[in-house]
Amino acid sequence: MSLHDRLLEEAKQDLKQVQREMRRQMKLLDLHLQKVHEELPVMQRRLDRTLNSSHDRKLLASMDVKGFDPKEVTVTVTDGKVKVVAEHREEHTTARGKEYNYRKTTKELSLPPGVSEDEVTYSLGPSSIVEIQTARRCCCCAPGRC
Repeated sequence: MSLHDRLLEEAKQDLKQVQREMRRQMKLLDLHLQKVHEELPVMQRRLDRTLNSSHDRKLLASMDVKGFDPKEVTVTVTDGKVKVVAEHREEHTTARGKEYNYRKTTKELSLPPGVSEDEVTYSLGPSSIVEIQTARRCCCCAPGRC
């Protein structure tokens, strides 16, 4: 077998290997796209619910605090801002000594123009979602503007 034939044969083998890898990557991409396609209706419903609730109930923001005890969640409204802080501290004594777990999540937002601090209400529902609402629609949600 000549050098030319050997190089040609190696190139063919390399090409087959690249084709196999491309087929494998395409299968993975198809699986990923299928998963995204399956999740789209759920994501659309969640978005629709959020959009509808923001107009129906004057929702300013929401925050998922799943995994935190209600006593570990604080909401403050000061200086034209709403701040939600969820903080969890845990201490365990093990054979090796003390172990500490600490988690904290924070969300802060500025109140829209025309909304005063005393008009803001908040609640923590059973689904571990903090909802921050205003007593009236903010100026951006005035009739004819949304």
